[in-house]
Amino acid sequence: PILPPAGETLPGKAPFRFVVGGDSKDNMAIFEATLARIQADRPKLIIHSGDIVKQRSAAEYAWVLGELKEAHLSVPFCAVPGNHDVGHDSQQGDAGYGLYESAFGPPEYWFARANTLFVTFDDSSQTCRPKDLQWLDSTLARLRGQYALCFVIMHVPPRDPRPGKRHCLPKADADKLMAILKKHHVSAVFAGHIHGDRKDNLDGIPIYISGGEGADPDVPQSGYHYLLCTVNQDGTFQVEKRAVPATSFDDDAAEHVFRATFRPNLALFVGAMLLTVGLLRLRKGDPYRS
Repeated sequence: PILPPAGETLPGKAPFRFVVGGDSKDNMAIFEATLARIQADRPKLIIHSGDIVKQRSAAEYAWVLGELKEAHLSVPFCAVPGNHDVGHDSQQGDAGYGLYESAFGPPEYWFARANTLFVTFDDSSQTCRPKDLQWLDSTLARLRGQYALCFVIMHVPPRDPRPGKRHCLPKADADKLMAILKKHHVSAVFAGHIHGDRKDNLDGIPIYISGGEGADPDVPQSGYHYLLCTVNQDGTFQVEKRAVPATSFDDDAAEHVFRATFRPNLALFVGAMLLTVGLLRLRKGDPYRS
């Protein structure tokens, strides 16, 4: 598992840098390139804003965890769940969180570094559930006043800044969420879900959307990318887009599907093939066949 520093205050002082990106679910080749590019920037932590797997399955999670292990990350990897990671439906309910929590820890948590508080919010259901809003409100009420900056990370943005698009929370839910964020003077929101990069401002709070770590682009001109964020000692911060060269447009999903499907049953597969060949040879040599 890649567990975040939930409830911890990380050592270190400002200035420091962290990165935010998400929606890597469609192309592990690009995700690999992104992780390599990120580490060259030497951030103090990596935040993934959700949709790290294409569909909720043990094989998908094992694949992603293998990629992260191969990357030899030297800093915390802090994820929030996306709708693909949990796969909300009426029959599963909260049971859908099992694989996600085993791999990446709790869906909602906080941690801090230097003068900055980081709080995650779970809107992977593409709604704001009352229990999650209550947790966010109480967490910010308890901790916000201790830090100069506060960033909230979620998957689905409260608003889609693209004209005529609604790839975001329902307006009634967004209004409830923004009321909490405004009450506690949140410095900025980071989200994904939209496969591109967009900056918005809602109720005076900057919203940075970055979903460009491999998913099929909704905003083609955005390209593959992540955000590099710098926190300064005086309580200010800057956010810049970092492009990731498309070293390969070919997903290695086919390789993954083969490995996930056949490797666990390789002995059975080979045995079945040998049995089939043997039966064909017997039928060919049967003297009673006309």
